[in-house]
Amino acid sequence: MARFLPEQIRTWTGGELILSAANAKNTEHFYRGICTDSRKLRKGEIFLALKGDYFDGHDYAEKAAAKGAGLLVLRADSAIAAELEKRFAKADAAPDLLKVEDTLKAYQDIARGYRQTLLASLIAITGSVGKTTTRRMVNTVIASQMNTHETRENENNNIGVPLTILQADDEDDVIIAELGMDRRGEIAVLSEICCPDIAIVTSIGYSHAEYLGSRENILREKMDILRGMRKTGLILLNGEDEYLNRWMEENTPEISIWRVSTEKPTDWQEGRPCFWAESIQLTPRSTSFHLHFSLDAALDLPVTIPQPGKFLVRSALFALASAYALGLDIEKAAAAASNFINTRQRQHIEEREGWLLIDDSYNASSPESVMTALDTLQLLGHDGGRRIACLGGIRELGRYSRDLHLEIGRKLAQLNIDALYLTGEETVFIEEGLKEVGSGIPVFRLESADAIADALRGKLQLNDVVLIKGSRYYRMENVGQGLAGEKAKETIS
Repeated sequence: MARFLPEQIRTWTGGELILSAANAKNTEHFYRGICTDSRKLRKGEIFLALKGDYFDGHDYAEKAAAKGAGLLVLRADSAIAAELEKRFAKADAAPDLLKVEDTLKAYQDIARGYRQTLLASLIAITGSVGKTTTRRMVNTVIASQMNTHETRENENNNIGVPLTILQADDEDDVIIAELGMDRRGEIAVLSEICCPDIAIVTSIGYSHAEYLGSRENILREKMDILRGMRKTGLILLNGEDEYLNRWMEENTPEISIWRVSTEKPTDWQEGRPCFWAESIQLTPRSTSFHLHFSLDAALDLPVTIPQPGKFLVRSALFALASAYALGLDIEKAAAAASNFINTRQRQHIEEREGWLLIDDSYNASSPESVMTALDTLQLLGHDGGRRIACLGGIRELGRYSRDLHLEIGRKLAQLNIDALYLTGEETVFIEEGLKEVGSGIPVFRLESADAIADALRGKLQLNDVVLIKGSRYYRMENVGQGLAGEKAKETIS
């Protein structure tokens, strides 16, 4: 558990620190951690009042003081800060008070300062697609030999990343932080908080194109991960991404760059160092390949991941490259990939009553993620069963939305899909793309994910494989939930 000294907090934030009468005389005084939720606050912790669109932590400052907060961090211009300062001056027992201009910036500044006290290496992961899967794979591989601490759930934004740092402690050898973004400038701020030793950029896609305008802008934002990197750092890039390849050609940063690739690169002897996969094999239950590295000609290790999906190979390459860079036993690291478990609703494969569900309903932020899911559907169709794709639209693509949904439709037409269920206004263009190339795939357009579940109920056959994928906005997880307990029939009723 993190312990903070009053002078540390004052120095890191530049705020005005007002110590209680009792604490001003106690030179060994410290705070036991930091909390932004008064409901979870423990005695002696710092309570920092964040303000959001629908809440204001300042409303709970008095409650936090009553629960035994060691320090309240409040906006200097807030009425509650002025009121509590007067009240605490007359109290026998009271928390300390820190007044700052911006509590969110103070939270980030505290995390940045605390990061400098930690000896742990930090691996920061960003990209348009595959951040969470890569983060979990990196943690699985490295945790086989070191103490790790990773981002939890979706805590990858300007509040979640500081939380990841602040929840680490001296026993952690490696911190694995996922860096997300919605607006320009966010990755730079998060990088400066994290000070990464290793940075991973998974891809440059179209997610957030509505806000950033173009893939070029997305590339610039993602590469801001370099902003806070240590001079001795290492950046790992997807060597099959056209934008990242172009960036490597045009830039020569001081830090080292390694690539990863699911195919052996043609320039592996002359180009930037590269980890790559050979002999990739996929089955309904696993993905396997052999690991190679251009700087280590003798390296040829078998790797098996207990889930199907070619997208997992790149995540494993990033993880194994990180392990290699950290000086770990690479054979043990490769073997550890067999312990990987992906998050639920990220291509989670589940055997139902005579049929198979590919639950990738967590989100669809780019066409790349949709096509990756469809690749898995292609792989798992077998034994006379049908391949059924249930797709929601992709949001936040801005001016690219029509063209990218059209492209999904065109590519779908090349796949062996037996039925396509669509919901969401954007999927009109998927259907249009199918028609452009004369696809014969039966298409069913419905008003919601619940309606898709209703339409499929009672119609699933033995060995059918059903994929659900779409933006979180369309609640595609309702398809899987709506078909819970559904038994496959030998013929369509």
